[in-house]
Amino acid sequence: MSDTVAVWQKISGSGALCAIYLVAVIFLFLHKKRKSLRILFVYFPLLALILLLCPAVYEAIANVTGTEVYFRFFWMLPMTATIAYAAGKLYEAVQGKYRLFAGAVILAVIILAGDYIYDNGDVFAAAENEYHIPQAVVDICDEIHREGKEVVAVFPSELLIYVRQYDCTIYMPYGRDVMLMSEIEHPLYDLMEKTGTPSARLICELAAEDGCAYIVISENKEVWGSLEQCGYVYTQTIDGYALYFNEDMLIG
Repeated sequence: MSDTVAVWQKISGSGALCAIYLVAVIFLFLHKKRKSLRILFVYFPLLALILLLCPAVYEAIANVTGTEVYFRFFWMLPMTATIAYAAGKLYEAVQGKYRLFAGAVILAVIILAGDYIYDNGDVFAAAENEYHIPQAVVDICDEIHREGKEVVAVFPSELLIYVRQYDCTIYMPYGRDVMLMSEIEHPLYDLMEKTGTPSARLICELAAEDGCAYIVISENKEVWGSLEQCGYVYTQTIDGYALYFNEDMLIG
């Protein structure tokens, strides 16, 4: 039970919006008599929450998906829709000159209960382009794309989750599952993300074993030795990332 409660506490943040959600559910339960609305906004969320907080359900789902993604099942709770609908009905119920004041209070409560999303710069940032991915990914993928050929490239973790959103012809030796699930091991990923100074020779050997034509590595990443002495040729630096190329690894 402690594991499921910990997940709930993690996604609920300060708990302010969850408190507003609870008030919205109670308000709709007391004031909405239509059965369909009660099922959508009251009965289904309550049943889903009970099941998700049940240790047996947690164990069953975690055994299939892993514990790292269990929090996503809480997204079944229609928190945003419930709060919005309840707020609209409350505003509608206020009559006369107090309606505008009531609307302002409702908006103020919702705004003050949350946080400005861009304050968390490690997770959220303003869009740099129309694709809503880091511009470095766009620039690097445009450079390494080869028409009619399969390009395998190894990227540092901060870029790899965006690559195939932009160019699905570029393959990678590992994906975000390696980042999220501690039980999955990948030697090349461990080297690329290793603190300290990993061996350039070992990076190149593992990249070649995975068929990587390109190694994309941050120019701030220190490695022991030179990648150019191990079969990969430095081509250029794009947006703070150095590109190393091995033509023998191109497929097609």
